[in-house]
Amino acid sequence: MNKQKLTLLDILPVTASGILTPEMTMDMTKYLMDTTEVIHKQITEGSVTIESEYDEVYSAPYVVSLAVEEASTREIDGIFSNCFGDPGVRAIREKLKVPVFGGFEPAIYLGLGLGDILGIVTVLKNVVPMIRAAIVRAGLERRVTSLRTLDMSVIELQNREKLMSNLYVECKKAIEEDGVSVLVMGCTGIVGVTDEMTARLKEDGYDVPVLEASQCAMILTELYARMGLYQSRQTYMEPPEK
Repeated sequence: MNKQKLTLLDILPVTASGILTPEMTMDMTKYLMDTTEVIHKQITEGSVTIESEYDEVYSAPYVVSLAVEEASTREIDGIFSNCFGDPGVRAIREKLKVPVFGGFEPAIYLGLGLGDILGIVTVLKNVVPMIRAAIVRAGLERRVTSLRTLDMSVIELQNREKLMSNLYVECKKAIEEDGVSVLVMGCTGIVGVTDEMTARLKEDGYDVPVLEASQCAMILTELYARMGLYQSRQTYMEPPEK
């Protein structure tokens, strides 16, 4: 049987240099089929990192412009706006007929099938209101009940030792104090942590799934594209001509 070839577009919605490392790229695409090609593009104008509503709104227009530009020059089967804040996602869904995801929805959707209570561990307190608003929009307040922070900036996530130390503490608290049964990493910059964190929690007697947002986003974008699905025009109506 011939495998379907797909091309996915990964848009890095920040201007920080060197933030998408080869290790990160390998981790986020590790579960994709070998016939799927991923093109990585980064905006050249916008916020250095996204750690607030302001940052998200500032970067979103450049994300949308880049997505539309790339789709006009090559065949794109799906798009990932590489941030848990979903910058530009809804606008791109209106404009293009391909599946489009940010980091939030895929990780949450996959997590809902793995346990009753989900917990999110994210970077800074600044992004907590953004994530809470996304939870409310999705109508999932009773399922996604824990939201903890690492008190680390996006740039600091490159400090592997500090990341794993802080993450372990907050994941244990989410399980023991908040009753969480599934852990979702609330930043697409938190990568390469699943195996180690799952093993460490198992040593403490907690057999709990740990989901990385970027991996979930890439795999769900690929799945929708492979099924020929894109967003409903009843929700995401095409922008009227001006």
